[in-house]
Amino acid sequence: MIAQPMVEVRCSVCGEGSYEVICTPAQVKADLQYVRQFHRRRLRPTPNGSPPRSALADRADFTQDYSTAIVSCMACGLVYRNPRPPAGAIEEAYEKERYGHERLAAMFDAQVELYRPKAQYLRQWLASGSTVKIVEVGSFVGGFLAVGREYGWQMLGVDPGKEVDVFCKERGLQVLPETLGEVQLAKDSIDCVAIWNTFDQLPDPDPTVSAARRLLRTGGVLALHIPSGESFRRAQRWVTVLPRPFAGWVRVAMAWNNLMAFPYLHGYSIQTLDHLLMRYDFQRLAVEPDTLVRLSDSQTKTWAKWEERLVKAAWRAAYRLPGIRDVAVPIAPWFDAYYRAQ
Repeated sequence: MIAQPMVEVRCSVCGEGSYEVICTPAQVKADLQYVRQFHRRRLRPTPNGSPPRSALADRADFTQDYSTAIVSCMACGLVYRNPRPPAGAIEEAYEKERYGHERLAAMFDAQVELYRPKAQYLRQWLASGSTVKIVEVGSFVGGFLAVGREYGWQMLGVDPGKEVDVFCKERGLQVLPETLGEVQLAKDSIDCVAIWNTFDQLPDPDPTVSAARRLLRTGGVLALHIPSGESFRRAQRWVTVLPRPFAGWVRVAMAWNNLMAFPYLHGYSIQTLDHLLMRYDFQRLAVEPDTLVRLSDSQTKTWAKWEERLVKAAWRAAYRLPGIRDVAVPIAPWFDAYYRAQ
């Protein structure tokens, strides 16, 4: 949790200051209590009783877990936290995050599982027969860096987290504790900038987008994996209007996709992403509805592992049904978006 003080912010996409509240601070606090109870019930107890605090990291304990309003921009629809801590406090919090080696190793395995099909999908836009250079912003435990290395790609990660940087280097992965704008790389030298699970946590996306455009060659790809602000907005409405059993299922799906209490700074939609990225001469290539990386691991009870698998498998099966895709994208809990540098 990041300490006070909080500051009022404007929309990061269009600069508008007017907004509507879609989740009050009191509701955020209640949702945080729900998701902590949710995962404590699903984690194996220790000999001392309750699961260790480290087991809740990125399941029910988040950097953005303070109780503040979740709002929607009246002009463009961006979902964001307001008020929030100043940018410097947010960056410092990410530097100091601690998970423990066991939890990091489990998240690495889950990331590799998630990113192998994403890397296969990404290949269609990357040059063959030459060295592909990729920079990942927010490389965290390095799952995508490891997968890219399997393809023979030249991989570089940037991440401010001290513990995760050490973890990556122990696996022979190249990670720099810098921002993308600070990395000393030549202009137009990179084939892909990937920002998986991180773009939503940037206090101000413009410096990172600007740096990505500078580093990407013409035709290079910007790849994003993002929690959906539109899905969160709709789920908030569903849990209030649906009968109890159905509302409960929505809450379970939200909890397994880390949408409860919306522990992010921003919740983009395809429209708000287009609005932001087209200013930097990016053209959208594709959008793929998705779910969150797997949360269950050896610390999760067997029935809960199956619950997560079924919840996410049902969602993935649903959005592959004929005629469902256009409806699925705005309600998917997460989505991938790919843009080409013009």
